[in-house]
Amino acid sequence: MPYIAINATNNYDGFNKTRYATQEEADARAREILSQFPSAQVFTAQVLKEYSASVSITAKDPAEPMQEPEVDEPAG
Repeated sequence: MPYIAINATNNYDGFNKTRYATQEEADARAREILSQFPSAQVFTAQVLKEYSASVSITAKDPAEPMQEPEVDEPAG
């Protein structure tokens, strides 16, 4: 199973998606991140499953708004 090293301090770090064959490789990457950014919060994790989904988008003409009946107000 692949492993990853996640830099939780920088969600935009492209290396967060890199898969490593062994836990030792992921651990080495985590330590490398910490040597560059000592205040970073880094995790190593084993990838158990990968999920994906798709979304379909449709467009149509909107429904006509409902007309509320006019109410006669009593003269005051």
